[in-house]
Amino acid sequence: MQKIKFKHLEPKSWNRSRLKKTLAAFQGQRVMVIGDVGVDRYTMGIVERISPEAPVPIVLVEEEKLKLGLAANVADNVQALGGIPLLTGVVGRDRTAEDFRGLLRTAGIEISYLIEDESRRTVLKERIVSDRQQLLRVDYESFHPVNSAVEIQLINRIRTLVKKVDAVILEDYAKGLLSPSLSEQVFSCAKSAKKIMAVDPNMKTPLERYRGAGVLTPNTKEAEKLSGVSIRDEKSLWDAGHKILTQTRADHVVITRGKEGMAVFEAGSKEVVTIPTYAREVYDVSGAGDTVISVLTLALSTGASIVDAVILGNLAAGVEVGKRGTATVSPNEIRHAMDHFGLGK
Repeated sequence: MQKIKFKHLEPKSWNRSRLKKTLAAFQGQRVMVIGDVGVDRYTMGIVERISPEAPVPIVLVEEEKLKLGLAANVADNVQALGGIPLLTGVVGRDRTAEDFRGLLRTAGIEISYLIEDESRRTVLKERIVSDRQQLLRVDYESFHPVNSAVEIQLINRIRTLVKKVDAVILEDYAKGLLSPSLSEQVFSCAKSAKKIMAVDPNMKTPLERYRGAGVLTPNTKEAEKLSGVSIRDEKSLWDAGHKILTQTRADHVVITRGKEGMAVFEAGSKEVVTIPTYAREVYDVSGAGDTVISVLTLALSTGASIVDAVILGNLAAGVEVGKRGTATVSPNEIRHAMDHFGLGK
């Protein structure tokens, strides 16, 4: 049997010129983003005293910010990178849905592909922050599956839109949207239309539900949970990645490993390519996975290799973690990161 080989891709071997050409090709690429959507609200202020009612800090609110959350953050990233996102998801009939549509309009993202379900509440995640320290997070959301009528609307919309895009991203947050039947239809539509199919999986979802994905991008914790393998060394990393690859029948699995970089697995190959992390400063890791899958999918849609796509995703993540909260990254920021570290040739 062929021996498993780990190939550590040194930055000096990266082709900077080719990577920059790929970034330029992002412009105008159309990506359908499917998944649970919502709003991230940041309530920021100062703490000067403890409440007399209970031993908790009192936050004197100075600022509130609303940002696109969940799959909508992926759509926002696609937009910021020069692509055209077609966001498909479900919202409720509530104030948060109104705020959400307003954020989409401000970002220049089309709102007409959303479906309203009055039986669900629009997801809202509120973070209470003081002096850069998150004190509390409050979640407003529904977990019950979308009803059959809404699912049929979703499937019909996906069937129509898949013909108009270059790639599809499926964001699974395990909040009721991704049923077995919807998952099957998404992968079937993408395969029939011969589109790039990227999946950001959820550790609560059975691996079999992702069968038909082109590439999956779990982080280490998700990879461990999905595969049942604790990742401690190269052997266990291989076991986890290979199990996910074979059970989903994907073309590629990319495990994002934080400061340890990324590991790329390819169907039919005994070689694992590892890519180091490049970040100037790690400030907030939230949203990094959204940035990675956005960049990676756009790169693949332009015809880039999986390795070049992952390199760009890795660089983009290094930029994103230097920002507060969920954030987007531009092609220029990725180019500057490449130049800052003197990467490639």
